[in-house]
Amino acid sequence: MLYKHLSENERIIIYFSFYIKNESISQIAKDLNRNKSTISRELKRNLNSFGLYNPSYAQRKYRRRKRNTHIFCMLKYKSFTDLFLEKFNKRSFGVEATCNYIKKNYPCVKVPSARQVFNWIKLKRWVIVRSDCLRRKYVKGKRRKNGMYSKLKNKYVLPITLRPESINKREKFGHWEVDLVMSKRQKGYSHLLTMTERVTRKTFIKLVKGKHPFTINSAIKKITEENKLVVKTITVDNGIEFSSIGILAHWIKCKIYYCQPYSSFQRGSNENANGLIRRWYKKGFDFSLLSENDIKNLEFKINSIPRRMFNFLSSNDVFKQY
Repeated sequence: MLYKHLSENERIIIYFSFYIKNESISQIAKDLNRNKSTISRELKRNLNSFGLYNPSYAQRKYRRRKRNTHIFCMLKYKSFTDLFLEKFNKRSFGVEATCNYIKKNYPCVKVPSARQVFNWIKLKRWVIVRSDCLRRKYVKGKRRKNGMYSKLKNKYVLPITLRPESINKREKFGHWEVDLVMSKRQKGYSHLLTMTERVTRKTFIKLVKGKHPFTINSAIKKITEENKLVVKTITVDNGIEFSSIGILAHWIKCKIYYCQPYSSFQRGSNENANGLIRRWYKKGFDFSLLSENDIKNLEFKINSIPRRMFNFLSSNDVFKQY
């Protein structure tokens, strides 16, 4: 059975039973279905300045103690706090690493859980605050979100299940699919951003440095402006490079649809274009070796391939019709 704190009504009953009815602590405990030590402790710890028990005063003291529980808790861990300050470094030795270090090297020191330490930091009443940590955003039990993106997401970014049937059937022009063709899986390398129109399969390719969300947003915006594209919607996957795509949607005033996890077939046209790129450049190729002229030639080759679905016209031919 879980322990419950005494309520204000129970404190009133204790007062009347003890002072008015002159009942014993054991009898009061039996009436309230409590342990007699609970009643005894209540009468000792919540006396007023005259040495008498007052239910209203006892309730106020209880609320004050509950409000400041974390302060009393922190005082129990003074040795831990001193050691934490000595070892903690936001760049090289984070909160969890510091807790683990103290636990291993100082077995006599009482160490709280990492979650408890994060709660102290969040309260802004401990020796360090959130601004002292490298990761400043912390949402309990949830994924972190970029502030501006989280505001724009519900307005511009929607799951693919809400994409209209006319787009799914490729009946209208101006709906695009976007993806990133990865270079070597290491930092500092360039990648290819591909943007494919769903009706004509016309593909635009741009070299981008890294895969930071704002770099990707800027690259897509640049493609649309340089080529004066009609962009009504864009479909993307769940990659981290598209985590702030809602900002791009706000810039160019279009809707974004994101695919379900592990469902690349929901961007079939773009995946096919990526496969065509791999005909010339296999996986593991360093795209930073390519010049702008190489990218343009690759783009032209892909868009000039005759396609049976267009009666052996190329994507360039069909795109010109629109």
